[in-house]
Amino acid sequence: MEFGICLNVVDLLREDPGKLDEQLCAIAEAGFTYVEINIVPCAGADNIELDAIKAALSKNGLKARRGFILFPGDIKVVGPERNEETIKDYLNKALPKLKALGVDAVVFGSGGARHIPEGFSYDEAFAQFCETAGLTAELAAGHGIKVALEHLNPKDCNLLVTIKETVEVIRKINHPNCGLTFDIYHVDERTGDIYNVIKAKDVLFHSHTAIPKSRLYPTPEDAEALKNYFSILKDAGYNGTVSIEGTLRDNKSFEENMTDAFKALTGLL
Repeated sequence: MEFGICLNVVDLLREDPGKLDEQLCAIAEAGFTYVEINIVPCAGADNIELDAIKAALSKNGLKARRGFILFPGDIKVVGPERNEETIKDYLNKALPKLKALGVDAVVFGSGGARHIPEGFSYDEAFAQFCETAGLTAELAAGHGIKVALEHLNPKDCNLLVTIKETVEVIRKINHPNCGLTFDIYHVDERTGDIYNVIKAKDVLFHSHTAIPKSRLYPTPEDAEALKNYFSILKDAGYNGTVSIEGTLRDNKSFEENMTDAFKALTGLL
């Protein structure tokens, strides 16, 4: 497996280019090989910013293989405010920039964008989401980018809250460019839903990890909490990218968070 870190590179660059370089250096020195970039600010970045990000990544021997948060919350992909032209315009702006940075798969979670408004039909929202996901997969394919739908827990969204439901959409769309992101944080391990990942191994494109419930960065001391997660990935025959999407431990430096996390993940292989 290949391990990476979710990072808002655009906002970091705007805040402090030196800080971006320091964090990329720490990520690389810990052993990670790529960063998963926040897509929404990237969609608004200009060419100068994109070139600066590419240079910083190259300097530190990292790639930007993945992207997360595909749609901002104000671009609705379900409900009465959904507008297909707005969705297309946003994607046609964002996708070329992602491709320029080297991204070849994006995570379609975006709970705010896909939240079903009160009183709106679930069936209609489900159909709208399928249309949006199919459109996104088709447009992204033109840039050599895959789309990985992410299940979200009921606290964060009210549509596609299980792996099973998310895979149903993927099967319904039936587009080779559309697959699954498996995120341990969003799974209730008390149910059997986690085992649906094994049944979906043919469409498993990507995965997110962190300590379940707390969503903290893992350390060698609490890595046991991820044992079942890695067991599921192995049973699915998965050997792809795994990104940490979590909260840094505030009693450790950024560098210590990176080093501990990489040791924890590699120790479970």
